[in-house]
Amino acid sequence: MMPGTWFSPVAGRGGRRRTTLRTILAAAGALAVLQAPAAQAAALHVEGPWLRLLIPSRPAAGYFVLHNDGDDAETLVSAESPACAELMLHRSTHDGGQERMEMVQNVPVPAHGKVSFAPGGYHLMCMMPGAAVRRGNHVPVTFHFADGAALEVMFVVKGPNGQ
Repeated sequence: MMPGTWFSPVAGRGGRRRTTLRTILAAAGALAVLQAPAAQAAALHVEGPWLRLLIPSRPAAGYFVLHNDGDDAETLVSAESPACAELMLHRSTHDGGQERMEMVQNVPVPAHGKVSFAPGGYHLMCMMPGAAVRRGNHVPVTFHFADGAALEVMFVVKGPNGQ
């Protein structure tokens, strides 16, 4: 038998299979990589999440502050919620006295920094809100980041004035 090799019984044709230490270490390394986004997501947290519902037939806007306490910059690439047919990242801009709203593909979040999603700036757009999007309810929103991390947050639904 070669060093770093061991035999383990396996049901099936050969009855025995040769497994190397290299295979075991590769599997352990793959597991560490799969767990890395979860550790990175721990550095991210959301403050004050809420959805502004004007009327049930109109899109609802989502506001919050996304904090990154980690040493690496993060990039928010999408959001989803079972309470919305589609949940998009948007930004309002002011140009020549006119306000425009545009969909954005991602939002950078600096290391040891934060990004505010507030009226007049970045926000979420909950298209075709479902029955759960009613004043006083809480709805789940999952944020997805470029590195594969995900963060689930509960948003409270409020009225037009944030109440």
